[in-house]
Amino acid sequence: MTRTALTLLTCLWLAVPLHASEFTLTLDDGTDLPVSRYQGDGQRLLVWLPSNHGVLPGHHQQAEYLQAQGVEVWLPDPYAAYFLPNTPSSLDRIPEDLVGRLIDHAREETGKQVYVFGNDRAAPWVLTSLRAWQMEEPRREGLGGVILMSPYLHTGIPEDDRPPEFQPVTRATNLPVYLIQPVLSPQYPLLMPVVDQLGEGGSHVYVRTLPRLRDRFFFRPNTLDAEEAFKPELATELVTAMRMLDGLESRRVAVDIEGAARTATPTRQDRRLEPWRGNPEAPPLELPDLAGTLHDLAGYRGDVVLINFWASWCPPCVHEMPSMQRLEDALGDGPFRILAVNLGEDEDTVVEFLERIQVDFTILMDPDNSALRHWNVLAYPTSFVIDRAGEIRYALFGAIEWMEPEVIKVFEDLMAE
Repeated sequence: MTRTALTLLTCLWLAVPLHASEFTLTLDDGTDLPVSRYQGDGQRLLVWLPSNHGVLPGHHQQAEYLQAQGVEVWLPDPYAAYFLPNTPSSLDRIPEDLVGRLIDHAREETGKQVYVFGNDRAAPWVLTSLRAWQMEEPRREGLGGVILMSPYLHTGIPEDDRPPEFQPVTRATNLPVYLIQPVLSPQYPLLMPVVDQLGEGGSHVYVRTLPRLRDRFFFRPNTLDAEEAFKPELATELVTAMRMLDGLESRRVAVDIEGAARTATPTRQDRRLEPWRGNPEAPPLELPDLAGTLHDLAGYRGDVVLINFWASWCPPCVHEMPSMQRLEDALGDGPFRILAVNLGEDEDTVVEFLERIQVDFTILMDPDNSALRHWNVLAYPTSFVIDRAGEIRYALFGAIEWMEPEVIKVFEDLMAE
């Protein structure tokens, strides 16, 4: 063995957590799929499928927590198997039969009841793969159900006032589903529509919401205190999910569907102010500021108004706020105002945040998220530009640098009308 080969094998061995073993599963196309296996002494086995972020240390940490509770975990890395980058579009290049092969091999190898976990943008691929597995051999045994966390099941954020559309597989899924949804998430407002869509196909859906937590909290950097404290508790939630799913019949014939089960995975695009293509009439907006003074959008006729929906736990929101302040400073002598609507946080949280990120434009409080619903906000941050006649002229779904020349020109042109 050459020194280079020995060094490579040593590095690969060191990359495997001490509580895991490694094996490769040869797929139908001849690809070798690397799998980290955390053997458990119980009768449940969780196949944990990574999202578009790939396999990260947080996945291995959760596998160890589950292993300590007797659950065996198989953590495959399809991105490494197919030499793919950790991006949403890579999910469209991973064969859907991969999940079925993992389920079958896990059953043959261990005889344990198998459950499948998927989160974020991987959810449509996971559900489509499970449906394909159902169709191969209807009413086969061995799959206890699927656990989804913050499933990204819509086809993208509409750039007008239409409701979101969902991936066809959402309403063509009839397996038992346990849906875990952090509350501090852009997916939270879509929770009940997703449950309704899954119910159309015949799924029995359990729902568990997690207050004070964001998406991907178990592996993301810069976690909130509540997220760090909850990391060891997630395994208990997953064990509870598997126990709940045990009471449901999972041997089901796949639901018929016309056309493709899913469309291409939505990807993040360049963010920019775009002309509004929906109804120009602005929904009502009447909310108090931190001092309790009520602000009514109708009272701002004659001004160009930037309405920004934000939250302190949303990194892009935080990132763009200083440039919003610079924008107001630059345009403040003209008919221009910013109304920044906080999304459901309490006053103490907002005040503490503003002590760190100092801005002096108007902050409005929306404790029951009523404005979020009226304005159909599905992404954080979301911004609308209202002209001097009170109509919506531009919208933005995401964060930008507000002092870019083309952005400033939009406001200057509107103020001149």
